Amino acid sequence: MPEILARTAPLLGAEVLLEPGYGFVGLIRFPNGRKSFFWDNKFNLNPISSVKICQDKAYTTFFLRTFGYRTPEERVFAHERFQKHLPHSQGLEEAERYADAVGWPVFLKPCRMSQGDLVMKAHSAAELHDCAHAIFERTRLMIVQKMYEGGDYRIVVLDGDVISAYRRVPLAVVGDGSSTVAALLARKQAQFDADGRDTVIPVDDPRITARLERLGLTWSSVPAAGEEVRLLDVANLSLGGTTEELTDRIHPTFAALAARVARDLDLRFCGVDILAPDLTAPLDDYVILEVNSAPGLDNYAFTGVRQQEFVDSLYLRVLQAISDGPPPA
Repeated sequence: MPEILARTAPLLGAEVLLEPGYGFVGLIRFPNGRKSFFWDNKFNLNPISSVKICQDKAYTTFFLRTFGYRTPEERVFAHERFQKHLPHSQGLEEAERYADAVGWPVFLKPCRMSQGDLVMKAHSAAELHDCAHAIFERTRLMIVQKMYEGGDYRIVVLDGDVISAYRRVPLAVVGDGSSTVAALLARKQAQFDADGRDTVIPVDDPRITARLERLGLTWSSVPAAGEEVRLLDVANLSLGGTTEELTDRIHPTFAALAARVARDLDLRFCGVDILAPDLTAPLDDYVILEVNSAPGLDNYAFTGVRQQEFVDSLYLRVLQAISDGPPPA
């Protein structure tokens, strides 16, 4: 982020003051006298209560459903030590019965973590218990969510306009007929490093091992030439996922949907995560998974000069919005 701001802020005549110890937080001074703090990729564009609600997946789902949007069928379950503090909480036994009711497999998610952390797919009661224990080691509330088919898309909205839209593709390797899965993944990490992408592929992630086992593979398996092996069920870029750029191809009905979501949640700037058959076709079937109140826009920055220019143009729009202040009501 400091590198991006160093390139873009001067184009608006703005000055960036970066805290020198860690280079993580700073202040932007604009020529019109406006000042605004930032924390990594988090800018002072959204109201704090809206931000807090979006940081909790269950709260977000509640309000989206109240506003009439299509959301996943899901329920929240609590760690046994926390249940006594919640009047209507349920635990693992109820979570298992709920998964039976909505149908396996199901996704398990912590309520408040981000970047795909601890999001897992459970195919059986035994897997559900294993996943739940991993989640409850670090947090108190867990969501069990029905699985839905469709492409995983993010639509980024700034003051009612879509400035970025892309499809997120989970971490995968493509066989060459001679290399093992482990070697192919190491090669992918080396390419990330060479491109300057700061993603560290979680090779010790038990979710990868579990998925390989379900595919009948091991780290030593040699995929056929051209064979794609998907290693994770979640498509977060922080876990090695990739993107397909769709900003210029998003259908206006999806753009309008994302803009309404942002408005209804009182957010100037956000990323709306949607499952849908095709973001470039008219709006029909969709499910809103969650809303990110501080979306990173540097998803394409390490795929070439053209993409870096695109990212800079996005952040330039964000900085201009900060400099201008809130739009008229």
